[in-house]
Amino acid sequence: MSAALYTTIWLALTLFVAGEAGRIRRPSRRWVWTASLAGALLCAAHIVIAMGFHYHWSHSAAVAETARQTASVYGVAWGGGVYVNYAFVIVWFAYLWVWRTRSASLAQIPALVWTVRAFFFVIIFNATVVFAISPMRAAGVILSLALILSWRP
Repeated sequence: MSAALYTTIWLALTLFVAGEAGRIRRPSRRWVWTASLAGALLCAAHIVIAMGFHYHWSHSAAVAETARQTASVYGVAWGGGVYVNYAFVIVWFAYLWVWRTRSASLAQIPALVWTVRAFFFVIIFNATVVFAISPMRAAGVILSLALILSWRP
């Protein structure tokens, strides 16, 4: 199951970056929104797979393991990353809703747009570079740079 766990999240984040690049460069293409939606669904599937197969539906086990991993990287045993991951997928779906409905009032507020982008970037960078296993870090750097470049005006 760990192959499914890692495949779903890497594919999800790649689809997010592809969606962002396409949204900026080819906003009229239907595949762009669909790619990002597929990524969000895969991200949700990743969470379900992790909770079911890795943590055996124990939220406290997920929080404890997240705290252990966070302590090994940042020196602080904080399990709140589990909630940040939940927020990430919820914000992603909300972002897709705004994009799909063309809610101009929300999408035209630069501070909001850049706050959401910063949130996405921090999560993606941490997931693919900081917390990734060593062989995947190079792919995470490439993915993170592609995301930054996709947001360039």
